[in-house]
Amino acid sequence: MSGLEMLDAFIGLVGIYLTLSLLVTAIGEGISQASGMRGRNLRQVFIGLVGKSRTTTFYQHPRIRQLMQYDVPGNVLRKLWLHLGFGLPSYIPVDIATEVLLEQQLGAPLSQLSQSPLEIQQRLEHLPASATRSSLLHFWQQAHADPQQFQLLVQDWFNDRCDRAVGWFKRKLGILQLLIGLIVAIGMNVDSIALYQKLFSDPIARQQAVLLAENLAANPQLATELCREDKTQCMDTLALKQQLTQTAPLLGHQDDWSWPWQAPAAWLGYLLTGFALSLGAPFWFDILQKLMAVKQKFRPSTATSSEVSAETQSSNSTTAPTAMSNNTSAVISKKPNPVAAMDLQLARLSDLVYLNGPQLDLELQTFLLSGQLRSVGQDTQYLYARGMDYDVLICRGTEGKLADIRTDAQCPLVNWPLGSNSKAHQGFSAQADVILADLSQQQPQAGLERPLWITGHSLGGALAILLALQFSQKPGSKLAGVVTFGQPKVGDAQLSQAITAQLLPFYRRYVNQRDIVPKLPPLLDYRHSGQLYYFDDLDQLQLNPPRWLMLLDQVLCNADQAEAALRQHLDDHKMKNYVSLLVRQL
Repeated sequence: MSGLEMLDAFIGLVGIYLTLSLLVTAIGEGISQASGMRGRNLRQVFIGLVGKSRTTTFYQHPRIRQLMQYDVPGNVLRKLWLHLGFGLPSYIPVDIATEVLLEQQLGAPLSQLSQSPLEIQQRLEHLPASATRSSLLHFWQQAHADPQQFQLLVQDWFNDRCDRAVGWFKRKLGILQLLIGLIVAIGMNVDSIALYQKLFSDPIARQQAVLLAENLAANPQLATELCREDKTQCMDTLALKQQLTQTAPLLGHQDDWSWPWQAPAAWLGYLLTGFALSLGAPFWFDILQKLMAVKQKFRPSTATSSEVSAETQSSNSTTAPTAMSNNTSAVISKKPNPVAAMDLQLARLSDLVYLNGPQLDLELQTFLLSGQLRSVGQDTQYLYARGMDYDVLICRGTEGKLADIRTDAQCPLVNWPLGSNSKAHQGFSAQADVILADLSQQQPQAGLERPLWITGHSLGGALAILLALQFSQKPGSKLAGVVTFGQPKVGDAQLSQAITAQLLPFYRRYVNQRDIVPKLPPLLDYRHSGQLYYFDDLDQLQLNPPRWLMLLDQVLCNADQAEAALRQHLDDHKMKNYVSLLVRQL
C-alpha cells in the first residue's frame, strides 16, 4: 500500500472520530444540563467565597431566585429539586452577584451606604473573623475607601474565582466525556485498531471514510457549529444525525460479548477510541484540516476519489436493496423499482382495509381487486382479494375495540404450530389459526393457483407473518411475499429463526422511527425476524440499521423537541404515515 493510501486511511479514521466526538460532546452537554452541573459548579464558587451557610442565604435573595429554573412558590417537589442542586442558575451576571454578595455582608445595599465610607468600614470590621472578612477589608484598603472602586475590586475577585471554576468544570466534563466515549466505543463496537485495519485493507470502506472526512473538512459552517469553549451547544441535532447515518456502514456490529481478558486487543482499541472521543470535536476538526492540507500538498487534485465515489453511488442507486451480512446500515434507493412500488400498493391496501361496506368495495375496484371483508374469531377481520395477476391477503390491525385489545393482551407464549418447539404470542396465534381455518373453506386454493401477497398493519402485521409461515409450508405454495407495517413481535427466538429461514427472501418489515408497537410485547423472550426496513428521523429508508443508530435516532433531540418526540411515539404508528413515507421513496 502506498503512503497516500495509508494517509487516506488515517484521514478516514479522523473523520469518524470527529463525527463520534460530536455525539459524545452533545451527550455530555445534555447530561451536564440535565444534572445542573454548571449551576452546582457555580455554587461551589460562592461556597468558597462566603461559606456554605451564607451561600444558602445568597441563593434565597429575590434577584438570584429569579434566575433559577423550577422556582415555583408552594411547589414542594420543585423546592426539593432546587435543594438537590438541580435548576440552579449556570450563570449569574457579575454586577448582580457582587451587589447581592456585598448587601449580604454589609447588611444593606452598597448604594445606600456609598455616602458613608466610615460606616462601610465599620460594618466590614464587625464581620465574623473569616477569609471573606480579610479579603473584603483588603479590597477596601486598596480602594482607599472609595465604594465604587471597592465594588470593582470585588467584581475582579469574583471573576477570578469563576475563571478557576471553569477549570474545575472542564476537568469534571472531561472525565464525563471519557466515560461517555468509552460507552460509545463499546456500544458501537468502534475498536480503533480494528477500524484502522479495515480502512487500511478495504478500499471501499476507505473511500467511504475519506469521502465523509472530505465533506466535514469542506463544510464552512462546521468550524462555527462545533462545541467551542464559548458555546453550550454543538452542531444542530439534525446535522449530527445525518453525519451519524453516514458512519453507520463503516462501523461493525458487536455480535458476541467478550471480557477484557478474552479479547485484550479489542478492549485496547475501545480504550483508544474512548480517549480519542473525549478530546472533543474541535481538536479532531483541527487535526482533519491539517491532514487535508498535507494530502492536498502531495495530491493536488482529489477529483479522482470523488468521481469514483459518485460513480459508485450512482451505480448502487439503480439496484434493488439487498440484505447485508454484517448487519450494517444501507440507505435504500429513492428511484422507482418493482419492490418499492408493490410495497406502496400493499401499504395502501393495509390502510384501505380499515374501511367498511360499500366504501371498501368501491376503493378496492381502483386497485382492480375484488373481495369481501370477513370477521372471524374474536372480531378479527381479514380480506382476501383477487386481482388479474395475483391475490392479496390483508389482515386488519387493532381498532381500539375490546376484542382487539384482548387479543393483543394475550401475550403468554404457547407452542405454535402444534407439535413444534417454537412458541408464539397466544392471542396472535389463536386468531391466525381461526383465519386460516376460515380461509381454507372460503378459498381452498388460496396461494396455490396464483402468486399470493400477504400484508397487514399493527395487529394485522402480526397475523400476516404467522399466516405467511403457514402458507409457505404448503406443497406448491406460490407465496410472493409478506410485507408488514408497524408489526409487534410475534414469538420467541426459535419461531424467529423458523420465520427467517422460511421467509427471509419474501419478508419485509417496515418500522417508522418512534413507532412504539414494534417494541411490544416488552418481554425478553420475544424476538423480531425478517429484514427490517426502517424510516429514520430524516425520513430516509434504511435496511437493517445497527441498533445503536436506531436508539440514537429516537432519543437524540433538542430539549424543545422532547414533547413533540413523545407525541410521535403514537403518531408514527398511524398507517397513513407509513403510506406517506413510502410515497417519498418513489
